[in-house]
Amino acid sequence: MSFAHILAPLFGLESDRVTLRAAHALAKSSGAHVQALHAIADPLKTTPLMVDVGVAIAEVVAAAERHAEKRRTEANASFDAWAKESGVTLSDQPSKPASVSAQFLAEKGQETELLARYGRLTDIIVIARPQAEQALDLVAIAVEDALFSTGRPVLLVPGTATSVELDKMLSGSVVISWNGTLESSRAIHAAIPLMQRRPRVRVVDVKEGSEAIQLSSDLVHYLAWHGIAASVGEASEAGTVAERLLNAAREVEAGLLVMGAYSHSRLRHLVLGGVTSHMIDAANLPVLMMH
Repeated sequence: MSFAHILAPLFGLESDRVTLRAAHALAKSSGAHVQALHAIADPLKTTPLMVDVGVAIAEVVAAAERHAEKRRTEANASFDAWAKESGVTLSDQPSKPASVSAQFLAEKGQETELLARYGRLTDIIVIARPQAEQALDLVAIAVEDALFSTGRPVLLVPGTATSVELDKMLSGSVVISWNGTLESSRAIHAAIPLMQRRPRVRVVDVKEGSEAIQLSSDLVHYLAWHGIAASVGEASEAGTVAERLLNAAREVEAGLLVMGAYSHSRLRHLVLGGVTSHMIDAANLPVLMMH
């Protein structure tokens, strides 16, 4: 299955341009639609009530509204510049034959709720990670929302990704993190369209302390049915699982890392698994994750 519909959340940050370029790189292979989504914060829901400490709530709300409008304007400007540069068709309707189309949607509401609403009716969600710490926190929360509320794969791309690196994401080597869990199985299934016709696909076994239901060799055999010639690679024993995976990706000059996304709690927004959290914060290559 190829991707027909791609969701690209925009935050009014410089990294939005990379989000759109990464989404476009995916869309070109199958003539997919890119839906750019910007959540306009509602100041009455996001602004703390501070009247008791002498701050006029009207002034605080007005300042929050100006900030929200600034973010919306910047998100829209990034979309317009990308659409002009890439020459995509602006439309919200499928076309035959399929060609790359795009739509910018700015809607007032909670980012969490909007991501869940639109994210459940898309094929993949693409987000670029910014560099600034405050912005990174904002996007990290959105990535978590996307992972745990939509049931869709999330492609997280470094906010500094170049055109060469985005090309490598789609045509270079791939490293798969495999531990036999449901999450990693889902991520691999979602990534099959991206892993075909690759020069190298390496499966890295990251089981910790227990036997997986399936061995790495079982996964290699399964991928062969999809025309993917994978091999099993050894990960270094030094460092955390996340560090070992990133080292394995570096060794084969991978353009993409595929892994399951985990939480140590059944309550969302509480505790992310250490590997997932590390990848959201620090991965230096595109990572496809799925819960």
